[in-house]
Parts: sequence; C-alpha cells; structure tokens
Amino acid sequence: MKKITVLFFLLLSFGAWAQKYPVPAHQDDDIMKPMGFKNPETGKWVIPPTFDYVKEFGPKGTAVVYRNGKAGFIDKKGLLFISPVYDDAENFNEDGIAVVRRAGNFDKVDAHMPSNDRFGAIDMSGKLVIPYVFRELNDNSFKGTLVGKRDYAWGIVDIRGKIVVPFKYTMINVHKSREVAIVRHDSTVGVIRHADNAFTFIVPEGDNMARFAGNRRISVMKDRKYGYVDFEGNLVIPYEFSQFSVFRKGLCMVKRNGYYGFIDTSGKTVVPFEYDGGEFFVNDSAIMLKQGKMGMINSKNEVLVEFIYDRISRFYFPRPPGGLVLIKQGIWHYMDPTTHEVKVWEDFDLNNPNFYRDPKKDKAPKEKAKPEEEEDDE
Repeated sequence: MKKITVLFFLLLSFGAWAQKYPVPAHQDDDIMKPMGFKNPETGKWVIPPTFDYVKEFGPKGTAVVYRNGKAGFIDKKGLLFISPVYDDAENFNEDGIAVVRRAGNFDKVDAHMPSNDRFGAIDMSGKLVIPYVFRELNDNSFKGTLVGKRDYAWGIVDIRGKIVVPFKYTMINVHKSREVAIVRHDSTVGVIRHADNAFTFIVPEGDNMARFAGNRRISVMKDRKYGYVDFEGNLVIPYEFSQFSVFRKGLCMVKRNGYYGFIDTSGKTVVPFEYDGGEFFVNDSAIMLKQGKMGMINSKNEVLVEFIYDRISRFYFPRPPGGLVLIKQGIWHYMDPTTHEVKVWEDFDLNNPNFYRDPKKDKAPKEKAKPEEEEDDE
C-alpha cells in the first residue's frame, strides 16, 4: 500500500511538471511554417512561432530552439539566453549541463556521413565546460556524469570533463535508475555501481553475458549457467538456469534441467519446471507447451485450458482485449480471454468476436486505472 501511495504522488508530480510548460506547435498547424509554444489546455500561443524548429522544455525550464540551422536556448518566457550558434544541442539536464555538437567535415567517400562531428557540453551560462573532443556524448549516465566516446572507446566523465571511468570499453549501458551500468571490454562484460561518488565493480569483468532483467535484477552467466544479482552485487538467484529471461510483474520464465517454469525475484519457484515452452503471463494467463500439446495456466499453476490443443494464439482485434484461437485436429475454436469460455469457431458471431456482445450496448463506465508498482527496464 505504501508503494502504491508513493507511486501515486510521483505520477501526480510528473503530471504537474508536464503541464507546467507549453508545448511545441507549428503556426497554423502547418509543418512548413515556423514553430513556437502553445498552452496545451487553451491552445493559445505562449511563445510566438518565430523559430525554424523547437524541442520540448526540459527539467531546467529551458528549451532548444533553431534559427538559420543553428541551435540555441530559450527560457520559459521565450527569451534567448544562449544564442543559436551550435550545430545541434540537447536540452539542459538535471545537472544543468547540455550536450552540444560541432559539425565536422563530410567524409570524402560517403558524403552522407559526417566523419568528424565533435561533441562537448555547456553549462547554463553558455560556458563550454567539456571541450569538443568526443565522437559521441550523452547524459544517459550516472548522476553528475556523461557517457562519451573518444576515438573508438567508451568512458565516463563528470560534468567538468574529468575522466571518472577510463575510455577503454566497447559498450557502456547505464540503467535508467542511474545506479548501475553494464560495461563491455572486448569480449567480456562487468557491472559497475556508482555510490558515494565512487565507482566499483559489483560484477567483475568476466563472462560475455550480463543484462538488465527488470525488478532491479541483472542476469549474469558463469560456467554457462545463468543467475541473477541485485543492484548491490549480491547473488540473489543462484547460477542454475540454462536460459536467460527477464522479470515481468515480478515473475520470470527460466529453463532448468530441460524444462521451463517461473520464479519470483528471490528465486523461489512459483510455477514448477514441467513445461517444454511457453510465454509470459498476460492478464494472469500464459500459453504453455507440455508433452507436445498446448494449454493455458495462471500464475498459481492452475490449468485454465486443458493441454489438448495443437496450437493456441492470441489476437487483439477488432478491439482489445480480443481473444484466443485454439486449434485441435484442424478444428478452430475461440476462447473469451476473460471468462475462458471455449466455443467452436462457427458457434459465435463472426462479426462480433469480442465477448459475444453488441458493442453498441457495451457502454459500461470504465474503471479508473489502478497504479501498479513500478518495474525496471530490461
């Protein structure tokens, strides 16, 4: 309940931030005409359409605007506080730093690909705090840092340009939480964590597999077996699975001893390892394969559809939530995704396959969406 309450207020805060600033718009809604910003509720101009192109406002109340092919920055009143002198720019991030680009010469072989574009970063006074020495630079990084590419290697610098992670990696993938990152060095990978202004390896460079798996879990491999660590580097699920997967709503389908089952984020078996294949749960139902036949179960491993069908497929038309097609010995069946009632295909109205009801009469008030516990990206 506490998590739901916190998420609810986070959603309210995000909504308030989203409505705080005007939105980009073209004059007369014509994409060939200049752009400015409108109030999203009234549709009236807040900042007149005097720019060639604009980007949305960022977390610091600034927006990137373009004139004569160059990028600059305006404040929320529409005043240019940094002139349009950059070949391209990203908005100021929460650290008050913006990535800017200086165009290089075009490649003599392929004129479509500029070969020497260089990236740097400025602060909100327009001062260049990170010089144009990077082939790529982005703020999808740990707080107070940027991920960059110099020559042909990736590393991380702080917002003043000091190197904090050496430029020797072929890949750096920072998680959206900005707590951990997967790094690849040649053919091996490791996981670094940023805490207390220090970077530490919580998974040493080793095998060639590590991947964000949702629910603050990272799938890693050792001796050709997969396990899971948390964002502190603790091994929370042992190396005992022969196939990698991700968590969705707290459950993960993995393979052990030749069979598939589901585990929770602690590694506890929720659905036993007795299936030959299957899918993730959708509305607490999963299509599974067992001894050459397909059926359906819920997350309690209760059988919703007997394992007697040659094929089961979901569809989501003509309108969600659609239904399921079940085929047995060449005979097609339809299953209602809510009641799990199965009928031979010819026994329901082909013009109304959704729940066997008339859409014109289906006007019951919609329930308000209930906030769910936030899950991590894969």
